[in-house]
Amino acid sequence: MSSKLTKVPEGTGILEVPVQGLEWTRLYVLRLKAGEKVSLGEEEREIGCLLSTGRIEVDGKHILGPRNEIFNSKPWGLYIPPGKKVEISAIDNSELVFATVKSEPNSAEVAVIYPSEIERRVVGTHNWRRYVTQVIDRRVGARHIIMGETVNPPGNWSSYPPHKHDKHNPPYEWKMEEVYLYRLNPPTGFGFQRMYTEEGDMDEVYTVTDNTALPITRGYHPVVAAPGYSLYYLWVLAGEDPVNIPRDDAKHTWVKWAEQIIKEL
Repeated sequence: MSSKLTKVPEGTGILEVPVQGLEWTRLYVLRLKAGEKVSLGEEEREIGCLLSTGRIEVDGKHILGPRNEIFNSKPWGLYIPPGKKVEISAIDNSELVFATVKSEPNSAEVAVIYPSEIERRVVGTHNWRRYVTQVIDRRVGARHIIMGETVNPPGNWSSYPPHKHDKHNPPYEWKMEEVYLYRLNPPTGFGFQRMYTEEGDMDEVYTVTDNTALPITRGYHPVVAAPGYSLYYLWVLAGEDPVNIPRDDAKHTWVKWAEQIIKEL
């Protein structure tokens, strides 16, 4: 089995993360030193950005940050529709992760998303409890991208019960590709990502480490953090009509129905 897992490049500037097999999405890391500037915007692609660390200024009027760490905080977000450009200036040494997704010209405007405008939800319970923050979606005018963050406490699972979104069958499932970018705390940690299908033609497990990325084009895809290490992943969903309603694996849906009982014990 050839590994789909890839390392996030080191260095500064705009760095493309070389994930393979995605139709809609390109993933990048932007690292700027204090005082550096860069322009972002494309004619036929919409862009979603999440601030990982640091503090930036957008078009000389919007301040994003400071954000000192990603495991216990909500992000600042930035949405850039097709045909629009913004100038990003680093006030401090900063890192953003951004994705560009195929799109078409529309009437949406550049949008800045502040932490106070988004919810960091607790999803699941017991050892499948995690923290999920959806940042960029149709609320800000996005057409083909949904973007957010998930944090697994040490030893915990997420994307659980296992779910998928590889068939277009509304209102039960919407077809979307996805990519995860993983971070670990402490950074020497690891986790495991499984991807499998009902038919059994795919069953793959990857050891994910700090600053790795993985494309998810089909199948169920639960992920777990090793004990002692918090696991963060930034996720990007993209497709023709993205709606964040996946289909759970029927063999494991009982776990979801048992959550309320467990919470009351």
